[in-house]
Amino acid sequence: MATQKALNSAAAPGSSRQGLLVIGVVAVAAIVLAIVVIALAGTGSVSGAINYTELPQSRGDDGAFVLGNPDAPITIIEFADYGCPHCLTYHGTMQEFIQKYVVTGKAKFEYRNFPTAGGDLTRFAAQLQECAEEQRPGAFWEAYGLLYGYSEGGRYNRDVGRTLATDLNMNYSDLLTCSSDASQVTTDINFGRTSQITGTPAVMVRYNDGPAQFINYNGQVYNRGSVTIDVLGAVVEQAQ
Repeated sequence: MATQKALNSAAAPGSSRQGLLVIGVVAVAAIVLAIVVIALAGTGSVSGAINYTELPQSRGDDGAFVLGNPDAPITIIEFADYGCPHCLTYHGTMQEFIQKYVVTGKAKFEYRNFPTAGGDLTRFAAQLQECAEEQRPGAFWEAYGLLYGYSEGGRYNRDVGRTLATDLNMNYSDLLTCSSDASQVTTDINFGRTSQITGTPAVMVRYNDGPAQFINYNGQVYNRGSVTIDVLGAVVEQAQ
């Protein structure tokens, strides 16, 4: 019995040191993870892999913001809201679409701000986007990436205007003054309603300079909700 007690006593210090080592490793890993999360949230990580400045940018006949090769035979149109959880989830698919088909010149991407879950906050964010573009061409797409990053990082809130101005290195007062006359979001909303869009995310397609229409693939009409990358890719390839 005495021998067993001695063995237990001798083993205790080593066990304690091992336990402390495990705790230390876990703590360090947690700190590193927290730093990475904070850093990504502050830089718009969702869209961070795409350099929008390297892609052609244009405006549609009604002012819609368009990304990609002007001569591409097909345009995918997304109606979305930065404050919509489903839009945030679907954003990864749209980023994959841009990488595979817009960067390569096969398709264009048209983004329509369509406030749903985000309500007035999203309308305001869209107005600031438009005003940022007026101050610096290309800033709309910079803001697009940042706003999804804020949403992912839990920073899409009433301070979004000041946060966006800071990250774009713009004067918030100037953006705020401009926002009262920024009307593209109203145009996008009206266009969506006319096109029978009832929620976000929603996707439509335009062939060449034709009218926007819902995607019809293999006998299925995609007139509600998101569309998978496989279907988007198939539709693009058919248009080439």
